[in-house]
Amino acid sequence: MSFIGREEEQKAIHYLLSQDGFQGAIIYGRRRLGKTELLKHCLLNQNVPCIFYQCSQESEESNVSDLTKAIEEALSLSHLHFDSFVDAVAFVFEKAIERKLYFVIDEYPYIRKISPSIDSKLQRVIDQYRHSTHVCFFLCGSSVSTMEGLLSEGNPLYRRFALSILLKEMDYYDSSLFYPTFSLADKVRLFAAFGGSPFYNSQINESLSVTENIILLLSGRFAAVADDITVNLKNEIVKINNANAVFASIAEKRAFHYSDILAESHLPSSSILSDVLEKLLSMDLIEYVCPINDKNNKTKSGYQIKDNAMRFFYRYIFRNQSERALLSEEMFFRDFIQNDFESEFVPKAFETVAKQYLIRRNKRGENKPLLLDIGTYWYDSPKKRKNGQFDVVGKTKDGYVFYEVKFTKEPITNNVIQNEIEQVKETTLTPVQYGFVSLSGFDLRGVVPYILITIEDIYQG
Repeated sequence: MSFIGREEEQKAIHYLLSQDGFQGAIIYGRRRLGKTELLKHCLLNQNVPCIFYQCSQESEESNVSDLTKAIEEALSLSHLHFDSFVDAVAFVFEKAIERKLYFVIDEYPYIRKISPSIDSKLQRVIDQYRHSTHVCFFLCGSSVSTMEGLLSEGNPLYRRFALSILLKEMDYYDSSLFYPTFSLADKVRLFAAFGGSPFYNSQINESLSVTENIILLLSGRFAAVADDITVNLKNEIVKINNANAVFASIAEKRAFHYSDILAESHLPSSSILSDVLEKLLSMDLIEYVCPINDKNNKTKSGYQIKDNAMRFFYRYIFRNQSERALLSEEMFFRDFIQNDFESEFVPKAFETVAKQYLIRRNKRGENKPLLLDIGTYWYDSPKKRKNGQFDVVGKTKDGYVFYEVKFTKEPITNNVIQNEIEQVKETTLTPVQYGFVSLSGFDLRGVVPYILITIEDIYQG
């Protein structure tokens, strides 16, 4: 399979590679998002020697030995010996005085944990050679908090790197390029289940149905993606007590607000929950969502799991392991996943798809008016004495555009549009425009002066 997506990141990296002298970049992000593959795609086969080394969690001596082998292989050298990891790095910088070299240290947090002073040592190497060497130097890592720390003002490596990229999940469109032969509705279902991880999406089998792929990879007894989520999370959150309880309460019970998560997770105190949430946020595993019309109001804000596959796992698998072991794979899917997945999980994911489509349109200047923000909108309804939120709302310089997103088999009719508009009017809001996004198109009479978006529009990009 050819390399898919990451056009903006590729452009930034290729620009860096085109520059003379020392160039440095920090590429980081959660596991399974394709950091290594992105760099290999950009760096290899360019007639420039590339030293690609992935750190291990073993001793520094072991890392020095393995890095030495990588240097020897890339530069066609032999019998090299270095006393320390940084000595090996300095050797590469020295060799790059003669010719341009690419040098990648992957999973840098591993060696940093083994050698706590390595940031300062690297800083000295960079400062010594930055005006003479021609190395393009990349530090990569999956520990988001550790890598972001390298960019902070108090770190010795501060301002030593011209480029930093936090690699995030692919959006719905780039994800769909991994499974182009599925129907448009099934592409939404696959995005709902597998999200934007290139590694997970590359395992989807186009000769199988959506259900068969979910069973094979996520919900079945030997599901590879579910196993990968379990192993990676165990590595990531091994030191965070109660993290599983928080994940499960957000995904399974659909808790969103802080108070709901506290109640559903059964944690003994608010301070413990705050600590868990702060750590999970720093690891880029969850995100804090606030309404675009009241961003400082904590009571109207909440938390959600960022990764769709992880959200699927905690919603359907995590607390149903016994049933999963006792039932056939098909029975477990039918009884514990199918109905909720189709009626709740996928329609919610379709709202995310709609937001991401609107962002793509906005970047091309196609939204009229242009959106300055997009998210949820919290409202109060004096007539009905209730409050709630609209899930897809765009903010413009003149006001708000309210979008209604329908993942249903029936097309949107005039009555549906009118009912939705009446709901907004009950809140005393006055949008500058309305938009409607439909899986099954529209069945309308007369001229409708609203934004109408079909699933065909969405998957044109």
